[in-house]
Amino acid sequence: MTAEVVRVNGVAGKAGAWLGELAANPRALLFIVMAVTALARIAAMIRFADIHPATANLWEYGGQALCALQNHTDLCGRYANKAFGVFPSAYMPPVLSYVWYGLFAVFGDTAFARCLFLALGLAMAIANSGLIFRIAQRLGASNVAALFAGLIFALYPTFVYVTTMYHNTNFAVLLELSLALLTIEMIEAPKLDWRVAAGLGFVAGLATLNRSEMMIIGPVAFLGAAAWRRTPKMAAIAILVFALTLSPWVARNYATFHKFIPAAQSSGYNLWKGYNPWTNGSGNYSETYGPSEARADQIRRSVAPGPMYETRIQEAFSTEFKTYVTHAGLPRLIQLAANKFALLWAFDWTDTDITGRITYRLPWAIANALVLIGAFSLYRSRKVDMPVLAVILGALTLFTAAYVTTDVHSRYRMHIEPFLFIFAGIGAEACLTLAAAAAGSPFNRAKA
Repeated sequence: MTAEVVRVNGVAGKAGAWLGELAANPRALLFIVMAVTALARIAAMIRFADIHPATANLWEYGGQALCALQNHTDLCGRYANKAFGVFPSAYMPPVLSYVWYGLFAVFGDTAFARCLFLALGLAMAIANSGLIFRIAQRLGASNVAALFAGLIFALYPTFVYVTTMYHNTNFAVLLELSLALLTIEMIEAPKLDWRVAAGLGFVAGLATLNRSEMMIIGPVAFLGAAAWRRTPKMAAIAILVFALTLSPWVARNYATFHKFIPAAQSSGYNLWKGYNPWTNGSGNYSETYGPSEARADQIRRSVAPGPMYETRIQEAFSTEFKTYVTHAGLPRLIQLAANKFALLWAFDWTDTDITGRITYRLPWAIANALVLIGAFSLYRSRKVDMPVLAVILGALTLFTAAYVTTDVHSRYRMHIEPFLFIFAGIGAEACLTLAAAAAGSPFNRAKA
């Protein structure tokens, strides 16, 4: 054995022994996870965040809010020809838009308002790391494995970088992880508590008002939990709170568009992006590939300004989507479904600005290798809480189904990765266990 191998094994052995002692204190581990999450993102925000009102990209959410504030109306969009003014909008789910509206109403269209939004995203990212840690523990993972799961999230480049932006990813992950943990609680609580059912309904409602696919995933979660416990009463409570949470937005949209819109009025375009003659299933590809981009612009230009403008645009996209699906043929539809599955579970190879970078592909490869090791380790150990595993696998299945039936963007993978990181944390612990054992200094797994 060379001196270098002895040195590496010695480091691994000392790390294993130290972690074995630290694992007896899960609160300390949770503090480490949350602290690393905060520090990594603060450093990234200092380096990358754009808070200048003239250049910061607020996405559609902030655009709707700014339009509303500047025109003294509810959420709206602007016509391409500014001479026509603005039109009522429900293009995006409203949670983030109303967060922006509140910030702009109090602090104006300023850098300070943007700093507050970034701070809110940071707080949510820190909470997300804690939720991942806790769900890993509930699954049956050791404290060390939960630590690694949280640290992978804390340091994973896309999750660090997204906190420097003004997108809804941190909000979405917070709501989906909270939904998962509440579902677990409802299934496993020794005594049923109506407050858990109400919390499930409320979180599912907020999640729907943040991401359209949660309109299905949220109710499946609380109805599935109620069915597991065979408690119609808890299901009724969750349904009632869910409906009440959505009701103000649904009422506003019905009054404005005369339609039932529980989340967003963009399904026509989203389906068209996933089903058109040029796409491979990638929303990014449909938006940036010349012919499909030109066709989308042509569809928009074909709709005249006026009442129900946004509704008519979505109907135009929906009509073309339905026509294409009717004539595409089964082989083409199967090909698109397979492509979307690969785009989600591997990565969107068309979005090279993101996935073409070594800072994306190297962490992706390492994390996915650890996921496979962790899944195998969990299978061999048989030490798993089955209801928790069912919730995790159910979430992965539902998100996959939602995106395979519509379209896939590279950022959509970030909605399934927090669950995968739990398996990756178990895999990281398994690797450390082997390395420490090879060094002759295994850490105390009983404490862990």
